[in-house]
Amino acid sequence: MKNIILTLIILFTLSCKAQSPIVNIASDYDSDDIVDGCYLKDVNNSFAPFIGTWQWTNGTDTLTIVFEKVTMAYSDLSEIYTDELVGKYKYVANGVEIINTLNYNINANNVFGVHPTYTQNGITPILGARYHNENYGSFHFRDYLKDKSEKMKFELLDLVTNPPLGNNPPTYSVSQAKLILQNGEHWNINGQNPRDPEFTIPNNITLTKQ
Repeated sequence: MKNIILTLIILFTLSCKAQSPIVNIASDYDSDDIVDGCYLKDVNNSFAPFIGTWQWTNGTDTLTIVFEKVTMAYSDLSEIYTDELVGKYKYVANGVEIINTLNYNINANNVFGVHPTYTQNGITPILGARYHNENYGSFHFRDYLKDKSEKMKFELLDLVTNPPLGNNPPTYSVSQAKLILQNGEHWNINGQNPRDPEFTIPNNITLTKQ
């Protein structure tokens, strides 16, 4: 009997998800389109040009960024499902590993969760904040060693989009991207809330897709 009830609950949950209105994450949707339980979906595989491994090298300094797509993550805050473009990074300076988040297991269940060690930050090192177009995405960048979360712009510099064939989505080719990190507004009254304006990783650099 318990197994039957459990099966019915699972089927009901899946049914509810299937009936959720789908909104194309790359479209010009407005606030009226975002309702409780809706699904902001990467309908046309628009995240594809970003996904993969990117690397910057300068002598013995190396920055590696890996982008992945997490599908149908549920946000308790906004009460919607969403596809998320997430990133992890590793930085080596003078041959010494400074930070490495490449082994983080980010999935639909924890993408919006709190980091177990750096509790002032989320567990997702680079979290998609807004999808602009095929060439440009903005993100929340978690600088764990400096205990802050700031803005990150990742711009694809030489993207070529090939039109879809039949029912297949478009395909893309890209080799370089520009990374720009920016500090947001920050209150600091009489030095009570100091924050390092610099970043752990290099800034204003060009990465190559591997």
